[in-house]
Amino acid sequence: MREWAKSLRENRARAIAAFLWAAAFCGCALLAAFVTPPSESESQVLFGLSRMRLVIAGLFLFLLLLNVLAAILFSGKRGDEFESGLALWMSTRFTRTYAFLFTLAFLTGTVLLFIVPPLPMAWSVLKPLRPHLPDFLAWFFLWNACLAALLRWLYAGQAHGEFLRKLDRALLLAGIFLSAFFFYEHFAREIGWFNRRKYSYWHLLAAEFIEGRLYLHIPPPNTHDLTLYEGRWYVPLPPVPAVVMMPLVRIFGVENFNSMDFSIFFSAANALLVFLVIEQFIRRGWLKISIPGALWLVLLFMFGTPHLWVGINGRVWFISQVLTVTFLALAVLGALHSQSPWLLGLWIGLAVGTRPNGLMTLPFVFAITVQIWAENGDRVSLKRIFAWALRSAVPIGAAILGLLYYNYARFEDFLDFGYVSIHGHPDIVHNAQTYGLFSTHYIPENLKVMFLYAPEFRPGERWFLLPSTLGMSVFLVTPALLYLFRRYENKTWVWGAWAAVILNFALLVMYHNTGRDQFGYRYILDVLLPLTLLLASAFGKKSPWHFILLVIASIAINMYGADWFFST
Repeated sequence: MREWAKSLRENRARAIAAFLWAAAFCGCALLAAFVTPPSESESQVLFGLSRMRLVIAGLFLFLLLLNVLAAILFSGKRGDEFESGLALWMSTRFTRTYAFLFTLAFLTGTVLLFIVPPLPMAWSVLKPLRPHLPDFLAWFFLWNACLAALLRWLYAGQAHGEFLRKLDRALLLAGIFLSAFFFYEHFAREIGWFNRRKYSYWHLLAAEFIEGRLYLHIPPPNTHDLTLYEGRWYVPLPPVPAVVMMPLVRIFGVENFNSMDFSIFFSAANALLVFLVIEQFIRRGWLKISIPGALWLVLLFMFGTPHLWVGINGRVWFISQVLTVTFLALAVLGALHSQSPWLLGLWIGLAVGTRPNGLMTLPFVFAITVQIWAENGDRVSLKRIFAWALRSAVPIGAAILGLLYYNYARFEDFLDFGYVSIHGHPDIVHNAQTYGLFSTHYIPENLKVMFLYAPEFRPGERWFLLPSTLGMSVFLVTPALLYLFRRYENKTWVWGAWAAVILNFALLVMYHNTGRDQFGYRYILDVLLPLTLLLASAFGKKSPWHFILLVIASIAINMYGADWFFST
């Protein structure tokens, strides 16, 4: 095989001809499969094909003929001459040609993913083409991708190294986002979670904001976890998710807005942000893991934790959690890039406006900043710390004041979020009314849910492991977290990460709601990013096989749990 590859590289015309003939053969097979079944009799125009199929078949045939012509030219006696001309072209235009083919392959591949069932067509303009495009797009995608790879193999030189490295990284980042997005979309539909609008209030509130109202003037069919005040129904949660949705609702209309797709988009963005954060930690030498090790951690974050079922849900509470992860990840990434404290405060402020305990991640962001100062040789003085804290506090303070004013505008009380009078689960409402939103009374039950609850074993039934809807131990849901029990280096960022985790859990153990109706413990998402980075610090360049096994086990558990949760 190695000798054959070497021979092809030495005879470039032969290599190009081999590719073109292979592409022609595959294209002919796909074209035949495309035109063989006739269209419906009422839509037939020519050769038993509809007008749309005829146009696509014509374009397909035209490109195939060009492909065959090129194959003949490179296979003939003058093949070396044509290859010399191509080599001359590539010597001055390699980067533009490769980037063009690369982009074309990426775009056609993305469109192909959008139209392959069972994914619904998000782009209505392509909906009529969905039954007809896959064969043609599959060939065109493979043609561009393989030709780009062949030209890189034959003509790329050392001078193109930096360009290719950047393009490879762009492909990796796009691949992370698209893989997460399409897996979430397909998995949601495989388990029957499709177009569920129950408890999806944010887009309704966004439409009300556009009209200048803070309440739902037309109550939804289900008012669970809404607050009734003076005859009006309010969404009691902090309003940033509705604000983020406003431009989309304005463009597409509230009736066409899909909260599940919105949640999945930001879930995929979270996958990308987590990778970028880990990548920056590696570049700064704070983590020793390799890029494949970083990808294992992204897989764990996205598919081996409650982020999986929370991300595909689309309901009001869960969208808030997904967006909180997004804003906190942006704050951490911003700190790694030494962004202004004003901007870092803005990210934390947006997290606070989504879930107020997002404020507890501020120590982690600050610790990253301080460690960068120290490594850059900058003096870490009280004056500088105070200046940073003051600047970051301005947007955070504005967010907090905005929340308080939002409460007053709705309920005429700055401190009333509407949870005490919420139309929710009787036990949760009773707790809030009796002991308040936060109380030491809740600590025993919250600790049990976080660390002790286990599923029932029911052999012979569909759900042979039956989880509790109240929750389940984080170490049973994500066994890879057992690697947190280890020694840590004495680094500022490590102290900051643990500070964020401890402060968050200190609030959560006293919270009146355990996250009821869930698989696992969904509030772990508030600290999932620092926990992931702490996990990463346990490993060297190569992730140990036993950790990879625990990651795979975590993914299997959470896929099982998501299927169970959406079936109950």
